[in-house]
Amino acid sequence: MAKHRNNRAGWESAFLARLRAGDSVADASRAADVHPSTPYNRRNNNAEFARAFSDARAACPAPQRPLKEPRHNPHWKDEFITHLAETSNVSAAAAMAKTSAQTAYAARREDKAFAERWLAALVEGYEHLEMEVLGYLRDPDPKRKMDVANALRLLAAHRETVAKERAFREEEDEQAVLESIDAFIEDMRQRRLANEAILAQRKPESDHVA
Repeated sequence: MAKHRNNRAGWESAFLARLRAGDSVADASRAADVHPSTPYNRRNNNAEFARAFSDARAACPAPQRPLKEPRHNPHWKDEFITHLAETSNVSAAAAMAKTSAQTAYAARREDKAFAERWLAALVEGYEHLEMEVLGYLRDPDPKRKMDVANALRLLAAHRETVAKERAFREEEDEQAVLESIDAFIEDMRQRRLANEAILAQRKPESDHVA
C-alpha cells in the first residue's frame, strides 16, 4: 500500500518565503530549486497554493524607485534668470525653468557669471516690486488686491543685498543707499496705514442704510 503523500510540495515553503522577501517568480523558483513554470502550474491547480502565492506577492516590499531628476533643459539658466527677476522666488523660478533649486544653487556656487546674473535678477525683481507696491498704494481705488504687508516684508528681507549692489553700480556709499531704501520702505508703510484708515472711514458710510 502506497504511503500517503503530503499535499504540500517540499519546495513551496522556500519559494513563498523568497516571494514574500521581494524576489521575482524566476528568482524565487531558482532559490527553491524548481523550474519557473512549476509555481504557476501549482497555482493553477491548487486553490490553497494560489491563495498563498497571492498573499506572498501582496506582502513583498514595494520596489524603491529612484527619484526622477527634472528633465535636462540646456537653456535652463537663461529661463531661470528671467523667472527669478519676475518672481523673486528661487523655487518657483527653478520649476518654471524645468530644473531644481538645488541645481540652481550649485550652479551659482560654481559659475561666477551665473552668480552675477542671479544677483542682477534679484535687484531687478526688487525694483519691480518697489514700483508695484508704490503704484498700488498711490492708487485711491486699486482694481486688484495686493498683499502689501507681505510685499513689504520681502523688500525688507532683501534690502541689504540690494543696497550693496546699488552702491556698487552707482558708486555710492552703501550705508547711504541702505538708509534711502529704509526710508522708502517706511514711507510705503505709512502710506499703507493711511490707506487703511481711509478705507475704515469709508466702510460705515457704504454700509449706512437711509
